[in-house]
Amino acid sequence: MHLFHRSGLALATACAALLCVNGEAQAAGPGVVFIHGTGDQSVSSATTGYWTQSALTTMSNGLPYLVVGYPGASCAGFSQCSWGSIVDQIVPWVNAKGITSFTVITHSNGSSPVRYMLGHTGAVSAQGNVVSAVTSKISQVIFSAPDLAGTPLADKVTTSGSFLNIANSVVEFFGGGSYNNPAVVQQRTDNMRLYNSNGTFAGAQGATSVGGKPISVVRGNKVYANLFSSDAHCGGYLYAVGLKAAALLGWGSWNASTDGFIGADSSGYFGNIIIDDGRLNHHQSRRGCHNSGSLIAKKVANASIPAPSQQTWPPETNVLAAGQACNNYYSGYAYDYSTGNTVWKYGCTSADLTNGYPEPDCLVAYGYSSSYRIPSTASWNPYLNAASYSTAGEVCPDSWQGDGICDACLVAKYGFDAAVGSTGANDCVQAPPGGSNFCGALSWDYTLNRENYSVVEALH
Repeated sequence: MHLFHRSGLALATACAALLCVNGEAQAAGPGVVFIHGTGDQSVSSATTGYWTQSALTTMSNGLPYLVVGYPGASCAGFSQCSWGSIVDQIVPWVNAKGITSFTVITHSNGSSPVRYMLGHTGAVSAQGNVVSAVTSKISQVIFSAPDLAGTPLADKVTTSGSFLNIANSVVEFFGGGSYNNPAVVQQRTDNMRLYNSNGTFAGAQGATSVGGKPISVVRGNKVYANLFSSDAHCGGYLYAVGLKAAALLGWGSWNASTDGFIGADSSGYFGNIIIDDGRLNHHQSRRGCHNSGSLIAKKVANASIPAPSQQTWPPETNVLAAGQACNNYYSGYAYDYSTGNTVWKYGCTSADLTNGYPEPDCLVAYGYSSSYRIPSTASWNPYLNAASYSTAGEVCPDSWQGDGICDACLVAKYGFDAAVGSTGANDCVQAPPGGSNFCGALSWDYTLNRENYSVVEALH
């Protein structure tokens, strides 16, 4: 009864190539170089799709920066077409900008070509540039979610018959689905053991520097995928879902905590761990989520940052379940998308929460109202009052489950609003900051001059 057409417009911001690639500063001095992981990326796609402009701006901390694009799937990290391409982009940038030194920031398997370069400073690129022309100017290296010892996911996808279906959002980390490409084969745990032992990749286990360059590591150690938390939505919720599945199946690591794609045993193989966050999944570590971008920026500036055990953040959400999903705690005027009328969204103020009455929005937002608490299983409660709905016979029918509207009354009944047979609250998903979702709840309809069921847009 309350389905309606919705359309969205995805807005993308394009920036001038010079600013995107080289940053804004022009004076000679230090800079930052960003090197992506597995995937054949152009400079443009690496800037807008892999890192994103906002993350680059934060992490570079006002310094001129270069975003590298190279064949990170078609070429293994030890191949000239990988590290050589990187060298051939850095050299002219350094010369043109007068860069005296620079920080290297990598993500995922972007650590591999850098490790090769640090161990083979005399190697020569396809354009005749000697690696030492680059490594001599590196002041420090920050590996974000690095694959230093391989990942069981690479073992899975390159072994015929052993790989189960995986979310498309995780396939991207293999370079778009060509599982047996050179970069993925390189990341097999058996191959990485060989490359770590025979000098292909520089960096001894437990070391804090490689080739005289200090190494810092940013990593996540869990995948947080609570539907109702904005923690999980930073950078895109579908990534969190896919990585959570990989983590639960043990694909990210055989025997250690994981960010969903890389195990802590691999990301912590060597280097000084400066971020070790239970909220930071593999995807989010390249997007500066959960304050990681700001901490990296401080490291770029050689400013002190607290130890991982001392890093704290304000909570990103303050209420539970559908209260977050629909902002049912908010009171105010709203537009009812089911009738086109102006309504007053009751919400749940602090006074409503303890006024002695079982206020509907308080029950959904917080799970309780005064002395009444929503039971853990479906049962009748004061919220399910036929007189409160436009058609008495409807009384929050189960047919509303999974229809695209977060129905507060269904959350009160069952604890979720999902398609029949589902176990998650797929209609009541926290929108990212600045976004919105559509929610159904009781309100006062000024046109009908009575209480009614309304579909409103909840802004976040």
